[in-house]
Amino acid sequence: MIEYYLFLLLPIAFQIFCLVHAIRNGHMFPWLMIIFFLPMVGGIAYVIVVILPGMVTSRAAAKVGANVRNLADPQRGLRQAHRAAEMVGSVDAKRALAEEYIARGAYGDAVEIYREAAQGQFKDDPALLLGLARAQFLNGDPAGTQASLDALQAADPSFISAEAHLLYARALEEQGKEDEALAEYRRLVPYFSGEEARARMAMLLERTGVRDEARAEYQKIVKSLDGAPARYQKAQKEWGDIARKGLR
Repeated sequence: MIEYYLFLLLPIAFQIFCLVHAIRNGHMFPWLMIIFFLPMVGGIAYVIVVILPGMVTSRAAAKVGANVRNLADPQRGLRQAHRAAEMVGSVDAKRALAEEYIARGAYGDAVEIYREAAQGQFKDDPALLLGLARAQFLNGDPAGTQASLDALQAADPSFISAEAHLLYARALEEQGKEDEALAEYRRLVPYFSGEEARARMAMLLERTGVRDEARAEYQKIVKSLDGAPARYQKAQKEWGDIARKGLR
């Protein structure tokens, strides 16, 4: 008998809940009429159209929404970054614009924006010089990359960045300065987070004929990945694959 009464009361309670929610949240018109005159059906429609979308506020949902907006309007982010750079004109706004260009593969444009930002009192700004070096490297200018990173180090001798150090070693390698690049890789590997630096050093060793040492470095990568958490293995898969291939 109690179950029977509960079965009768639940639809009424659901309808009251929807009516109260609509009033409290300013959704009175036309939802009050729909909920009141279409019992259950109106309430279900209100939940689907109003309540559920309001609950979808998770980071994953926001990311999906952003991806959908980007698919519908791929240039939206670039336009917003341009507008901010023009209206605000701050260094941060210019850096954001440069990163938008990098994300779209327009590396030459990113280089120009970073050069424009790194002027006057900001000519020695580490973040700008590092961003410029990265854009230059992606744009196929390893010599310019090295010059920007040398300028950064000269401006701030205490600056330490694994990302900048890896970029420097790669810039040297791309210029054919293999001995210098190898020396930088050796200094970098002990504090670099992940397997990329060791893998790149091993590949350089192998390419220059130092096969025994290259093989030893490949083995260290495989050993590091064996038994590591699945998340780390997934993140380092590219370098693990290179190491295993090098050991064949």
